[in-house]
Amino acid sequence: MSFQHLTNITKALALPEDAFFDLYIDECFFGGRPNRSRIEPFLERCVELGHPACIEEVLRRLDGEPRYLPVIFRIAERENKEETNPLTIRLYEYLLIHNGDRHSVENAVCRYRLFLLRLNEDEENNSRVLNAFSPYRNNLPDELKLEALTVMGSLCFNRMDAEELNTVADELISLCLRLFGSKDQAPAQPFAPDRELARPVLVYYSQGYVMKQIALCEKGEFKEAEAYSARYEDLSWLAGTDSANKEPLARLALFAYANRIGCRLLNGELDVLPEYVELLEVHPQERVPGLIVLLKAANAYRISVDEYLPRFPIDLQHLLETQGSMYSKQVGRNRFARLLYQLSIYHFGRGRIEESLQAALQSWELSHQLNNHRMFRLLASLTLMYSEQSDPPDL
Repeated sequence: MSFQHLTNITKALALPEDAFFDLYIDECFFGGRPNRSRIEPFLERCVELGHPACIEEVLRRLDGEPRYLPVIFRIAERENKEETNPLTIRLYEYLLIHNGDRHSVENAVCRYRLFLLRLNEDEENNSRVLNAFSPYRNNLPDELKLEALTVMGSLCFNRMDAEELNTVADELISLCLRLFGSKDQAPAQPFAPDRELARPVLVYYSQGYVMKQIALCEKGEFKEAEAYSARYEDLSWLAGTDSANKEPLARLALFAYANRIGCRLLNGELDVLPEYVELLEVHPQERVPGLIVLLKAANAYRISVDEYLPRFPIDLQHLLETQGSMYSKQVGRNRFARLLYQLSIYHFGRGRIEESLQAALQSWELSHQLNNHRMFRLLASLTLMYSEQSDPPDL
């Protein structure tokens, strides 16, 4: 009996579609032999309707049969959605258990899918997941590697790992140059991905340079970081004549300009401070990262920015509402915790102990929600500042 025949029977009897799923497993293995034409649609529907017991029994009977691994892989890929599905996770785990070639593309894709599916709002969990996936990224198809490196960069930023962020940025830059070329040199061959890209090409191309810029700033190499704005401020050669890219190109140009001014401010060129504040006023979407830069400069060079801070009310909920994906919300929360950390140091330097403690406690509460151990350690270091034993570490 085909799976379509089973579906027709349940419809005729006005029964739920899955009424006979338990019995149909024997049909999938009629005579003790697996039947691909029955197993594939049945497993797919079990994932869609949520039947873990049926899935487990089919997988148990298949017992890693090599001929059926491509079938399981196709089902997992078709059923892989943005939201986490434990049944899809189970299929990828099964494939990894029974795929002996650790260097195959399929193995890398399974590990990549599990990497994304296992990410959540717990930074320690995300660090473990990132570390487990990282060695396999080079075996991915280029279109997936672009996205993998972009997500990895966000995670490295969240856990404030400047060295790893620098490495990931270099890899993404190198990959984009190979796939898309540069303003002066076309790629060796046109990029023809097998899968649709998750984001526009402009995002991947610019993100590598932005990540590099952030990594250099984290290491205090502000002059070197400033130079990277020129690499992504005008990507019109990459966008072509598509009018839909006009607005993204304008945003990139503005972003590059703001980051250039921010690098100069962090490098001690305090004459650009009014210009930088004006940028933040005109473009509120850059407010949180911009305030971090503003406060870091104020703390580093012992200057007052009291006249500017009232212009920028800090609202975490509004920030999260303007973010799209879980990754961007996670970056937003971590940025907010860092902003509060810098604000605590700034208030302390101005002699406002109560305000300093309040900002530190807010940062601690947010970091606790994120389970961000790196932020815990930095916030704990503030006790040294309050006891006037030393300056807190830079962030």
